[in-house]
Amino acid sequence: MFMKKLFLYLLALPLLILLLASCHNEEDDFIDKPDPKSLIIKGVARTSGGQPLSNIEVKLDFREASLVATKVRHKAKATTDKDGRYIMFFNLSDEEFKSLTTFVGDVSVSYNLQLTLDLTKLDDNKYLLPIDDTGVRDPKEKKLFYYAYRPQGGLQLGRVYEENIFIPCKQLVNVRVESNGTINEKDKFAVRNRVKYGLESQMPDQFDTEGGLVDFYRPVTLKNAHSQLIQVTCAVAEGSKIVLYRIPEGEYNYKTFSSEVEVPVAPIGDLLLRTY
Repeated sequence: MFMKKLFLYLLALPLLILLLASCHNEEDDFIDKPDPKSLIIKGVARTSGGQPLSNIEVKLDFREASLVATKVRHKAKATTDKDGRYIMFFNLSDEEFKSLTTFVGDVSVSYNLQLTLDLTKLDDNKYLLPIDDTGVRDPKEKKLFYYAYRPQGGLQLGRVYEENIFIPCKQLVNVRVESNGTINEKDKFAVRNRVKYGLESQMPDQFDTEGGLVDFYRPVTLKNAHSQLIQVTCAVAEGSKIVLYRIPEGEYNYKTFSSEVEVPVAPIGDLLLRTY
């Protein structure tokens, strides 16, 4: 009986592999030049200091997804030039436009535009990148994903949309942690850096976000001491703030563990975090 089941399994395996492969389909749907109905997305990529960022690849896909199949049409792509500028254009069929702007009646199928920022060519020693967010989730790629991208003002044929990109530089800062109580060295700690990041109009999907800002978590080690110095990598940007988080021993969620302080763009000495 076992050998019979094994034979049937081996017999069905190639068909299963073929079926799974056919469930995901990708195709190019680029256009050479825009027409009156084309949608145009353009913008500038900069750091917090206004320096242009070149070699960021911007991609836009139309995705139709269900529980059993995914269809992806690559609509547009562009790369920022030496001045940080990019422009891309694409067309939507009547069916695609309708599926994105009206309820089509089938809740088992989702239709979205996905915008991706590929930051692979940026220097990870100089710029704050998704791989710097390591304290809460698994390490990320050097990409930002906007799985349900919606341009500002709603989707309209023949319209030009401006989408600027913000990727700050990073710096290593000294942070003094002061505590009036006991620190359990078996707890887990991380410093959260909250900062403006990515597209100006939308938040990337693989991060914690709040109030239009993106959270980066970096794990740190603390000793049971009233005063200690740690070093943390964080964004060089106006409004960049850090705060200490803690997971108590035996628990699973981070909790705020200190006051929040703003990180100056120009270093001025040690920053101070006081624990609760």
